Amino acid sequence: MHFWIWKLALRYLFPKHRRGTFFTWTSIVGIAAGVMILCVVLSIMNGFDENIETKLVQINGKVKILSQKPIRNYTEWMQRLRLQAHILGVSPFVQGVALVQKEGRVIFPKCFGFDKKTVGEVLPFSKFILSDNGTYGAFIPKTVARELGLATGDTFDLYSPLALESIKNEVMILPQEIPVAGYFKTDWAEIDRDTIFFPMELLQEAYGMEDMVHGFSLNVDDRYLRSVCEDLNAWLPSNMHAYTWYELNEDFLHVLKMEKAMSFFVLLFIVLVAAITISSGLMTSVVRKQREISLFLHWGASRLQIVRLFCFQSLILSMLGIVLGLTTASMVLHFRNAIVQFLTGWFLPKDALWNFYNFEQLPAVWCWKDIALILAFSLIITLLASLLPAWKATRTSIIKGLRRE
Repeated sequence: MHFWIWKLALRYLFPKHRRGTFFTWTSIVGIAAGVMILCVVLSIMNGFDENIETKLVQINGKVKILSQKPIRNYTEWMQRLRLQAHILGVSPFVQGVALVQKEGRVIFPKCFGFDKKTVGEVLPFSKFILSDNGTYGAFIPKTVARELGLATGDTFDLYSPLALESIKNEVMILPQEIPVAGYFKTDWAEIDRDTIFFPMELLQEAYGMEDMVHGFSLNVDDRYLRSVCEDLNAWLPSNMHAYTWYELNEDFLHVLKMEKAMSFFVLLFIVLVAAITISSGLMTSVVRKQREISLFLHWGASRLQIVRLFCFQSLILSMLGIVLGLTTASMVLHFRNAIVQFLTGWFLPKDALWNFYNFEQLPAVWCWKDIALILAFSLIITLLASLLPAWKATRTSIIKGLRRE
């Protein structure tokens, strides 16, 4: 490979006593804008994906066993499950919907009953608790506390579906008076808006379940997640089934992946537009420098070397744009939360991330596979854009070119 081709390509882009032409910098900025936007958008989407997956595991456990009907003698089932290979923890749960009332204010929250003795084996429950006064009662999110005007130590009335059903039979079942033991926060808005955590025994009593539960949450070695589910489903009765956290949220996670793929496809057109700019600029250069091209051919340069001359120009512009784009993207991602806070109140509603995306701050995760993909596509597109001008340059007639003034 001849060094003079690189040197001449640089001279065309950065003439003597000049820091580049208008074409050079518009091309660099165009590539940089495409690379920056792709990196920022995909990194933020990776952050959303990672945070969502982490929250889904923390809230539901890695594996859930669900039953079509309440499970009797759950302690015996727990013993059997603990004997299975690669299962690190087992915790039963009761879940459902109930009516909660406080001085005329009524809500219908989701209720989750946990077993205090075993919940720590499966879920990081202690991390969610903001305050605990030590009483035997429910843990509520701050949104529910504001809605009902509750504080730690206050009580509320709990009407279970069993109590509502008894009204049809003209039997009155009094509501349970539940004290507020404290507040919790999972940083997952779907849970923190309308879910109340109860000791499992309270919900068992409210639902009239006695010694029954709705299912089990399991902590499983990540390396054997699918194999553990397959083994469990091989011997569990037909009315019970084990699901991985991914299977329970497969549709939602698939939508996230599709959004990321479509974002990459759409935003790649920014790089394509920049490549078209490079192509048109190089085509202009071919027309203006036909005499020089003819001289190179006359002095013995091959037509392949002329192709390399224009391809190298495109490659230099692409690499400079990529470096500038990556640098700008890293700065934008570093100050992303400050930018969002600045925009909040001007162009975005207050608490937009919390209300619409379930997060308080904008997450971002660099993925080197995504970065490599962005760089590869940017280089390929810009190189392809240089082929037409390069081909046009090789069609230059030496005689006609030398006659040009």
